[in-house]
Amino acid sequence: MSLKVLLATDIHYPSQTVFVVRRAIELVRPDAVVISGDLSENGRVGEIKRLFEVLRRADKGVRVIAVLGNHDLRRTREGEGVHEKLERINKHLEGLNVELLDIVGSTELGDYRVVGNVGWYDYSFAPGYPEEYYLNCNPYGYSKEYLKAVCEKRRYECSFCYHRDCIYVDVDSREFARENKERIRREMKGDRIVVVTHHAPLKELLLKQWFFNAYDGQDMGDLLDGRVRYFFYGHLHDDSPSRAVIKGVTFMNPFRFQDSLKDYVSNAVITLG
Repeated sequence: MSLKVLLATDIHYPSQTVFVVRRAIELVRPDAVVISGDLSENGRVGEIKRLFEVLRRADKGVRVIAVLGNHDLRRTREGEGVHEKLERINKHLEGLNVELLDIVGSTELGDYRVVGNVGWYDYSFAPGYPEEYYLNCNPYGYSKEYLKAVCEKRRYECSFCYHRDCIYVDVDSREFARENKERIRREMKGDRIVVVTHHAPLKELLLKQWFFNAYDGQDMGDLLDGRVRYFFYGHLHDDSPSRAVIKGVTFMNPFRFQDSLKDYVSNAVITLG
């Protein structure tokens, strides 16, 4: 049985990208839509819910499989940790028939097992820096408290604060990355597997080399045991190849196609068969 799958990533609702994806669903009529994270811009649960409501209006019957991204896990309630945020998102999505892999772990799609979650990062893509650089999300000597004050003053638009997860996500990044990788490993059942994460799974997928690669992903090469056929990810936007075949696995990040409906429907649809 062959299935038509539309890929999407980094929609950052309420951006205009949601309307490109919605129109593509209407045109392509896929069997499933797979979204590899950053559903929302600011991590508001209502934004995530509205995104799926918009996509449902395009085709009530299409399967929607998704993982969360770092934007989605940003704290929007004081004192709320990542796991509490996950549960709150899941509760708000009840009734929308969304298969959120961060919660369910895996699902069947035709002859394939689809597994995944946000993925996260362990700083290993930018090794050799002092620990305080990683924990403060910058190599410039700014403290986390200073960055937070500036980010809040500028309403999250910080010219020098490229990465704000350390300010707005309450988690031990190395441990969270390890947990997520092991969850994926445990869910890998069968001999035809699709893995979905938000963060990049291999350093060689990064086209730009700088300090902030520390927050781009973790090495998941040890998961590629011959059963993984596809690996869908996002997060890097244009700073990764849209498609690459490594160790017999097809890696896809559809972000760059989403600016044009024509490019999107031509390049972000795959057939699983």
